[in-house]
Amino acid sequence: MAASASETETNLKTFRDFLMQYNLLTEQCFTACVNDMTTRVVSEKEEKCSTNCLDKYLKMTQRLSLRFQEHQLLQQEAQGPLMK
Repeated sequence: MAASASETETNLKTFRDFLMQYNLLTEQCFTACVNDMTTRVVSEKEEKCSTNCLDKYLKMTQRLSLRFQEHQLLQQEAQGPLMK
């Protein structure tokens, strides 16, 4: 079954949004963690910093998503009796 034009457009937008977030995160972690540009090798300290940066971002995103889901459920429960 072929995807409709609107589905394709939505998928492209989702992918663009993902790439934008990925690029922003990469730039922020790189800027915060990589300080020595005089060597070809990434130091252990820089690597650990970038790993921690990514981990914090992923955990924050996961927690934010859970809170958003909880908020949506509470709103639906509050509106539920009114829609009958």
